[in-house]
Amino acid sequence: MILAVLYSAVLFTSTAVQHYLMGSQVWDLGIFEQFNWLIANGKINTISSLRNITPLQDHFSLLLLPIALVYKLSPNAYTLFALQSLALGCMPALAADLCLRKGVSRELTWALAIAIVLSPYSFLVNRGDFHPDVLTLPLMLLAIREADQPRRWLYYPCLLLTLFAKNAQALFGIGLSLYALAKGQRVRAAITLAISLAWWNLATQMSSAGGDHVGIRLGYLGDTKLEMLSTLITRPWVVFSEAPPDSILLYTLGLSLPFLALLGRASWRALLGCTPIYLTNIISASSIQRELNHHYSIGIVAFLIGGCIDALAQANPPSLQRAKTMLYATLLLATAAFLGYGRVGYYHSRLLPRLQEARDFQEAKQIIQANDSVLTIANYAAHMAGRQMVKQIEKPGYGAVDQYDWIVLPAPNIPINIAGKLKRVDRSKLGPNVARVRREAEAAQMPCRPANASIVICSRP
Repeated sequence: MILAVLYSAVLFTSTAVQHYLMGSQVWDLGIFEQFNWLIANGKINTISSLRNITPLQDHFSLLLLPIALVYKLSPNAYTLFALQSLALGCMPALAADLCLRKGVSRELTWALAIAIVLSPYSFLVNRGDFHPDVLTLPLMLLAIREADQPRRWLYYPCLLLTLFAKNAQALFGIGLSLYALAKGQRVRAAITLAISLAWWNLATQMSSAGGDHVGIRLGYLGDTKLEMLSTLITRPWVVFSEAPPDSILLYTLGLSLPFLALLGRASWRALLGCTPIYLTNIISASSIQRELNHHYSIGIVAFLIGGCIDALAQANPPSLQRAKTMLYATLLLATAAFLGYGRVGYYHSRLLPRLQEARDFQEAKQIIQANDSVLTIANYAAHMAGRQMVKQIEKPGYGAVDQYDWIVLPAPNIPINIAGKLKRVDRSKLGPNVARVRREAEAAQMPCRPANASIVICSRP
């Protein structure tokens, strides 16, 4: 429990610092904050200015409804970070409790807790971003552990709440049905599969305005789902044109390395359960599904932890010496994974150089009221999304500049993060957009002035 509290604090601090140092983007943190702001203010059917759809038309995430109630108490991005950090941070304590209930030795229980804490995925997925499905990680693990239990009162609520995070969580439900089937629970597997497919059908229809995510990511395999499946069966090598084997290998290694020493023969059921999510990620044309700082693999982590518990709780427990060996091996592998994938160096190379800009931005933002409309860059929009009208200059269609109360722009000479590299605004691809918007504002009689050394503000007279 102490480790879980410390881990939650580390997760929250790391993501809060990254956010303050301008390390967050409007996709997806800003979008989800505006969704929560709209719901919290009774505007659930209002179109988001950042996403151009209503909150529930984006993946039909019903979980946003209770999240928005918490957000209303403290309406800022740090509230969302705190909820996400608590969900991830409680995992060592939850996994340890499940291990001890199954009679796993304390050495191996500590080994699993260390693997969770040093997993680079858990650290990265929380940094500077927010997704409702990440909050359901504890519920996913509970559903996995309850899959072969005779009681139903905990299993099905966990399954439903997990599905309510987004339509694509149906992949976890399908994997859970495979896991239950492998555990010999045929009826429960069938019910889980039916619930998951029904949710997928309903949520996909309700979120159709958000776009066809399957077509966007898997469209290279065919025009219909039948064609996609046929291509995968007859010409599977086509996948490598969109997902190089080295990227698949590095992705797989980053996810699994902290847990390798704890997996065993009894883990095959959990590994089977994660295949719907894993296969979808490795064949996707969107490379972000194979990056450890995105939320697409959160269900895989739940199955990896479940697989470790299955292996550690098998009938023939290892000797004390072997348990210690597994503990040391896990510590070594997890540390190597964290150092290799954790991107801790980004704080020094990409974030700390923007400290002065962050201070100047927070100072300049103080004069802008919560009800004011804002036009700004995507990076700044992530800090100003808690309002009804905020748009980014990088996206076309922001309209006439004089319809906004404020325009917030970076000064031409400050460094800004462009594709992972710090570049002066006037020497980056963002520079022409910033200069154009400023000219449009001045032409519309909106006076523009430096708020400080880093920020330029234009306002309606």
